[in-house]
Amino acid sequence: MKIDNDKQIVLLNNLTKPSSLKGGSDAQGSSQKVAQTGGDKVELSGWKEQVNSLKERVKALPDMNEDKVASMKQAIDSGTYNAKGVLVARSMLKSQLLDETL
Repeated sequence: MKIDNDKQIVLLNNLTKPSSLKGGSDAQGSSQKVAQTGGDKVELSGWKEQVNSLKERVKALPDMNEDKVASMKQAIDSGTYNAKGVLVARSMLKSQLLDETL
């Protein structure tokens, strides 16, 4: 898909307009105009319920997996926990790179 500079400006203007964030008949009217002009149309209202449901499910989850933490503590205390050096090094490098870029 090729997007000309003029089309990019129009898209950015449409996305940044405060009226596009409002609901109600104004938003319905603008979506009808887009459909009439042959533009793309996005509907998010159907996803709102699913997103809210997922948010509630995430809130209900515990902050940590207590069973896994207990088994890890037991393995460390007994000396049977063996950390993979490659994974530890990769994690350290990733953390360092993220810190440098941010």
